[in-house]
Amino acid sequence: MSKNKKTTNWIAKHKRDPFVKKSKKANYRSRAIYKLIEINEKYKVFSNAEVVIDLGCAPGSWLQYICEQKNIKKIIGIDILDIDPLHRVDFIRADIADSKLIEKIQIQNNCQAGVVLSDIAPNITGIADIDQSNFAILAMNIIEFCKESLKKEGFLVMKYFNGSSLAKTKEELIKHFKIVGVFKPSASKQASNEIYLVCNKFKPLV
Repeated sequence: MSKNKKTTNWIAKHKRDPFVKKSKKANYRSRAIYKLIEINEKYKVFSNAEVVIDLGCAPGSWLQYICEQKNIKKIIGIDILDIDPLHRVDFIRADIADSKLIEKIQIQNNCQAGVVLSDIAPNITGIADIDQSNFAILAMNIIEFCKESLKKEGFLVMKYFNGSSLAKTKEELIKHFKIVGVFKPSASKQASNEIYLVCNKFKPLV
């Protein structure tokens, strides 16, 4: 099949996607919001949070949902891409691997988060070993970020792809969180390996 035909087929399927239709009707920026809604309904991620940091936040649909949570007092979005501004959201354009990012957050906000979210995926090559390695590296960067920016007993929700590196990544997360679960929202395409690691009760290492 030619590249043009594949693209045309993808666009047609995308338009038929019920979550795409639903998000457009509700004026949300992407269908991804329904993944976070389902995660929160199951795990009550935001129930005790006052500060939330959303890593890889573009185009901002997760931020839109976070803004709807009345108990949350501070929302920080971080991405290497710009986003259209959202009321109540402090946006920082940065790479999470940037060593100066933590310092920037602390200087500007002087607070730690009750929840860290990451919907980031590395560039997918289609080569399983490379993709799994890239996800594992990304997960380590996110854990390092949490060490500096997540409160004790806090939540981390992180996108991952099911595969060979998942078990080892879960082992690493268990060192830092009392509870580590794996969840696939109904809004995640069934053919995709996409899952979410939902980690609760962060335990900072002394």
